[in-house]
Amino acid sequence: MKKLLILTAALLFGLVACSDTATAPDAIGYKIDELSNLPGYGWFQEEYNLYDVDTNKINTIRQVFNPQEFKIIYFTRPSCSCPGSHKSFPAINKILNEAGVPIENMEFYSLNSLKSRHPYDSLFQLSYLPSFVIMKNGKAIYSVIDTLNYNVYYGIEYPRKYEDLLIEGFKK
Repeated sequence: MKKLLILTAALLFGLVACSDTATAPDAIGYKIDELSNLPGYGWFQEEYNLYDVDTNKINTIRQVFNPQEFKIIYFTRPSCSCPGSHKSFPAINKILNEAGVPIENMEFYSLNSLKSRHPYDSLFQLSYLPSFVIMKNGKAIYSVIDTLNYNVYYGIEYPRKYEDLLIEGFKK
């Protein structure tokens, strides 16, 4: 009985000691041309260069994107250790650059965790990092990564490419 009590106490202590109840530091806003100066983003340029944009979709993005209505908010994590998902940030940035989306229609925030506070906390909660939220007239209308993950989870074939997801979001 004494061993069971000690084991239970040790497990409870371990759970409490390992819980992440502390708040994370606030998001850091940055400009994309400052990214190379931020620690933990050394991988970005290589992944940006490697992404092969579907040029057949670029004209459609140009047609559906209205700079008077839309803004894209990027939420990224330095030194992203999420295999595969870190490629979405440079890929989406490259697609929007090639489509001619003005930099004024993009905001970038670096977060250490999903608990980090950001300027849009009152409008929506992030589910993943990185995340890309399309805003229309100041309202969050579409999350690229949430939609992609939903489609993959439920076996939905379309859309799964970043270009298609952006087009879908800009058509909302």
